[in-house]
Amino acid sequence: MKRIFLLGFAFASSAAFAQAQKNRVLPTNYNTAVNTVKKTTDTDKSSVVKIDNSKKLSTTSLGKGSYSKATKIGETMNNQQTNGSIYTRVYAHAGGKVSATWTSAQEGIPSGSSSRGSGYNHFNGTSWGNPIQSSLRIDPERTGFPNYTYSATTNEEMILSHIVKASGTANAGAATGIMLNRKTGLGAGTWTGTAVLDSSNILIPGILWNRSVVSGNYLHVIASFTDSGSAQPNSVTINGIKSPQVYSRLNLTNNTWEVKKMILPGYTKERVFSGGSDNYAIDAKGSNVAILFGGLTDDLTLYKSSDNGSNWTSTIIDSFPVPAFDRIKLIDTTYSNDGSLSVTLDKNGNAHCFWALARMISSTSGSVNYYPGQNEILYWKEGTSLDSINVVGQSPDVDGNGNLDLGTSWNAAGTRYFSNSIATMPHAMSVDNSIYMIFSGMTEGDVDANGKNYRDVYLRYSSDLGTTWSTKILNLTEFLGFNQEQVFASISPTSDENLHLTFSQSNIIGGYDATDNTDAGITNYDIMHLSVPIANILIGNVGIINAKNDVFNIVSNYPNPFKGITNIEVNFAQSTNATVKVINVMGQEVYNQNFNKVAAGLNNLEINLGNVAAGVYFYSIEANGFKTTGKMIAE
Repeated sequence: MKRIFLLGFAFASSAAFAQAQKNRVLPTNYNTAVNTVKKTTDTDKSSVVKIDNSKKLSTTSLGKGSYSKATKIGETMNNQQTNGSIYTRVYAHAGGKVSATWTSAQEGIPSGSSSRGSGYNHFNGTSWGNPIQSSLRIDPERTGFPNYTYSATTNEEMILSHIVKASGTANAGAATGIMLNRKTGLGAGTWTGTAVLDSSNILIPGILWNRSVVSGNYLHVIASFTDSGSAQPNSVTINGIKSPQVYSRLNLTNNTWEVKKMILPGYTKERVFSGGSDNYAIDAKGSNVAILFGGLTDDLTLYKSSDNGSNWTSTIIDSFPVPAFDRIKLIDTTYSNDGSLSVTLDKNGNAHCFWALARMISSTSGSVNYYPGQNEILYWKEGTSLDSINVVGQSPDVDGNGNLDLGTSWNAAGTRYFSNSIATMPHAMSVDNSIYMIFSGMTEGDVDANGKNYRDVYLRYSSDLGTTWSTKILNLTEFLGFNQEQVFASISPTSDENLHLTFSQSNIIGGYDATDNTDAGITNYDIMHLSVPIANILIGNVGIINAKNDVFNIVSNYPNPFKGITNIEVNFAQSTNATVKVINVMGQEVYNQNFNKVAAGLNNLEINLGNVAAGVYFYSIEANGFKTTGKMIAE
């Protein structure tokens, strides 16, 4: 694997953050439109995507909303659902049915996760299966990083995951290929797992980290050979590229692999230093297949086939400034992508490409240093000029002060997911004339006691096949409350009246390495399904309460701003008990008070915060299962 290090910047304030982003110079092959967006500092409002600054945090119980509904469908002790690009983990079927998969494990990373495999749950139109039972792997042996797809031709659910032999078994630690799990019909039934695309020599590692998709009679797979190791000392090198990425195709009609582990044309050592895990994406519709490759030191390249993968053309959307084998000569910083990419094909067969901006520099030793403070999801549509790359996603400036105000430790080891940027992990789908793109972003104001920012799942969409984009960036998971990390969000490539997503949720920030993040891998992470009505996305209403809150409504708090004492004016429809909590921007609770037998009618709840520091605070009121959150400012 490539050696990648974090550049040692410690940004303690929004001013320092803005300074670190200042006077950015993009590679010359970025287009004029992007330069217009990016050439100024981040504090210039003209360089910032317009966002929705409204806060919609009303909830009843966990995950219930009239505009969104989140349901726990599984859990896992594995804190890593990808190394970069998002897998297809959820699929909406006809009749309101939904299937989902994830990397499940019954023990954490330090123990080797011998039970690791593909969790699976199914919504039959009425209810999901038991989340605990569904978290037991369907695979016959240890696997990981599953990708879900469905064949209407054979009426099969398919989950492809990779095999790494468990500790205590023969060839422990060896990567031996892909597990193809198949089951006829939806939901109930028996899975059959078969090892495919495996290594012919146990001393040579097999392919891992597959991305797979079905179109018509074909299953298309893109995957990467893994590095050599003690269990498999002989690495795979093709065309001078170590551990390359390769394409395979299964004919579902006759169950024959027509292509196995093929290097795509033009994939050479001049353009690719080495393969990598999860820095690629795939989609297929009709006879069209699109594959997007990227990485910190690689070209961003779209491969396209219009004949089910028999012939390919390639487009370098963003070329790396120097040949891959000369990257140690890169003595100045350059912009690239962080390896998290997404591609979706529209109804006309055109590819829509998304990637997270990254900034890096090489050293003479061949190591790669990167800057974690990049905050743009970029977009390009096949058929348009390479001068038409646009910014379509950012972690939003919630308070509208012109800066992204993050905590003091937003870039600490325990907050990061490998070399991902602030805005990262885009995942997109296309339906009719619309493109929907979700991504992961750090959330301003949602900070733990150590100054680490939690992540939410954001969405932006286009209703005209990418020509224009919505003026609002919607936070899809904010209604689930503060101090929850929602990450690794996957969007179904199909939809009904709702968009369907899955993501991992916990109060643990960051992951990937239990050495860097001592919290990682020692707790259960909830796997959540989120259903969001498309009609409400189009009018900007997401994450509102499940049923009309007929118990109480907040009129306002006054004075606001305040010194020490403020009153929250609340109208109660009936006599009830209420609880008021206040937290600061670090996520620390500074006030917690029960108000018993509050009378029906208009009430002033006096909140005495004493000599609290000046700044922004968030209060919540809970009564009879309803919870509403608001913001106030202390002088």
